[in-house]
Amino acid sequence: MYKYNLFISLIISIIIIIKSVESSVVFKSYLEDHNNNNNNERYTSIINHIESQGHTIEQLHPYSSFPSSPSNNFHCATIGSDRLLSNLPLLKDHIVNKIPLVFLNVNNEDKKEFCKMVNNVCTMNSDHHIFAYIPKIKNGLEYHKVFNWINETNNNIRSQNSYVATIINSTFDFSENENIETDNNNNNSFNNQFKSITNLLLSKLMVDQDEKNDDGYVNLNDNNSPSSSLIPPTNTSIPFKYFESTFANSFIAHIDPGLVSKVNQQTFSYSITNHIYLYKDEPNNCIYSIIYQNSYILPDTHMGVNDPSKAIGSFITSFGTSNKPTIGKSSSPLDGTLFNLESTSPHTIDQTHTVTNEVTTDISIGVSFDVNPEGPGGGISFDESWSSTSSETQTIADYGINEMSNPVTMESAWMYHQQFPFDVYTWGVGNFGEWYKQAYSSNGHVSQPPPLSTSTLQTSTSWKWRLDNSFIDQINNQLIVNIDLTLDLTYCLVSCPGFYNSHHKLFYCHSTFSNTQSFDFNAF
Repeated sequence: MYKYNLFISLIISIIIIIKSVESSVVFKSYLEDHNNNNNNERYTSIINHIESQGHTIEQLHPYSSFPSSPSNNFHCATIGSDRLLSNLPLLKDHIVNKIPLVFLNVNNEDKKEFCKMVNNVCTMNSDHHIFAYIPKIKNGLEYHKVFNWINETNNNIRSQNSYVATIINSTFDFSENENIETDNNNNNSFNNQFKSITNLLLSKLMVDQDEKNDDGYVNLNDNNSPSSSLIPPTNTSIPFKYFESTFANSFIAHIDPGLVSKVNQQTFSYSITNHIYLYKDEPNNCIYSIIYQNSYILPDTHMGVNDPSKAIGSFITSFGTSNKPTIGKSSSPLDGTLFNLESTSPHTIDQTHTVTNEVTTDISIGVSFDVNPEGPGGGISFDESWSSTSSETQTIADYGINEMSNPVTMESAWMYHQQFPFDVYTWGVGNFGEWYKQAYSSNGHVSQPPPLSTSTLQTSTSWKWRLDNSFIDQINNQLIVNIDLTLDLTYCLVSCPGFYNSHHKLFYCHSTFSNTQSFDFNAF
């Protein structure tokens, strides 16, 4: 008789680093889908954009044999649609040989049989513009990436409210417009999205782990996962699994009707990637899940208006994510003795001007076997353990972080918000009359917002859940965890007197988006 104990601890803060590695991909375009979609503008737009980025498109016959898994210095993928999804032998060949599959314009019915062939891939119950399965190997560890860009008909906008604050001499006027309408023209939305989102997919396909640029910097974005410090050594007996899932989308920013003729239309793109590490503690009948969540929000390269003497906007003022778990089909509150939120990071940070934050990962797993002296081991015992610590630093200017995780609902949540030159999130749009002078410089022009508000804002958060094995379905042996993700975004436009009318004005929009992904945490 023996027993062993499994211990996991994690501390991680912030990673906001952008690096890329030059590479290219050879795409095998499935012939039946290629011919069938010649007149499909969305399909051909994505294919043409891939070629315009320097990648190769070759045709793949339905009965062609495909090469075995490519080497690390060769990137390839097969691209198609519903016809490719119906060729189950070819799909199986790709899965066995670890060849990435990219599907364009597919629905749930199209994906049905493929979803039965792979675990933790079909995590979103939606129709897709792009749905990609990307198998990988790192240091002998087999894992996969999933990329989701859902169709606009699967509208995930939970709410969108706009506000207008006006300074009239020494008085203040405030108005709110709830549940505003945005441009829901599917073609307009697609045309404003597909290039940036396709580029994100290509980055998932191109970059190999541990690659370095010519300047010596290691690529530390999503493609650098999984983290070697979180992978148990191969000589341990710790059941372990890793996979990652990305959800990307875009939307057309709301423009106040009075500004339509004065500002250009903007599109905001965003992406959320969950890096999921699973560890099974069999003697203690539980599963540990460590999740790194990399998020970004990207405004258009050009703002709707950027003239400090007149107006600047729209730019981001806050960006938050929350992740609420449920088990299977149950909506009941989680029992804290069976499902526990054990740690989160980063914690609340008040960042006035510029603060340097340190990222520290400290994880150790110890496994010990105590053999019963009366058993066949004769009292012999042994230990095996491993631990690793790493750190990164990054300077984040003019932004603060509020942690809002809830240990009762087991929800992990954070809000990143602009603090300088003004903090709408903390001070409140309804209080614009009290702090509006902070939004303008001494010469009366609009104060320039910080770079994180006008360019890509990337965030990294992490948390650890502990789940009791009693959640495992005894019939199918699955432990389905649904993660209800809510993204909270605010953006604004600040104008000088003479731009809209003779007053100082703040145009402010608060949007929330939501989606649910379902994972099997017992798929070891």
